[in-house]
Amino acid sequence: MKVLIPIISKQESEEDFLDMALHKAKEVILLLVVDTEAMPGEFGFAATEIMHGNSLMGEIKRIALEKRKACNDIIEWGNTIPKIINTAKLYKVDKVVIKKQKNRLFRSLEKELEKERIKTIIL
Repeated sequence: MKVLIPIISKQESEEDFLDMALHKAKEVILLLVVDTEAMPGEFGFAATEIMHGNSLMGEIKRIALEKRKACNDIIEWGNTIPKIINTAKLYKVDKVVIKKQKNRLFRSLEKELEKERIKTIIL
């Protein structure tokens, strides 16, 4: 089973989340979207976010490899929701696993994934 984990909450490296997200997965795709419209316009902030995202992806990748899961990481620039949907389609993932959040972007993402008929697990 191929699983896409978009890094959107910055809590995707939590042990319980990863245990459930990686269950039965053979391959994991980690996606970090640098969405400059969602950030303040300062370069220093964007650079810090990218550095933190890379660190988080490295930690998740290490855990996935320890669990003997093939793991690829992708960094994309653009709008978060379309990038997640397009990556899921491009890589033909079996499911997208996302960390539950309480914000407008999360609700929009959830609706768009459902509209596109992409199997989504919210943990």
